[in-house]
Amino acid sequence: MTCCDFSHTNHNQNKKAHRNGIKKPTSYRTRSMKGVDPKFRRNAKYALTGSRKARTEAKAGES
Repeated sequence: MTCCDFSHTNHNQNKKAHRNGIKKPTSYRTRSMKGVDPKFRRNAKYALTGSRKARTEAKAGES
């Protein structure tokens, strides 16, 4: 046995972790576009506005 054999312990860590509960990471409706290819982001923006227009026109045509 050397002095370094006792340098690490996991004692009480589990109790401390569960005092406030181990929570799942919060999930969001859509993933972030941060760090995504700029060309893809531009196209996605235009596609989103186009599909939004088409959806409103279809809704207006129904009623």
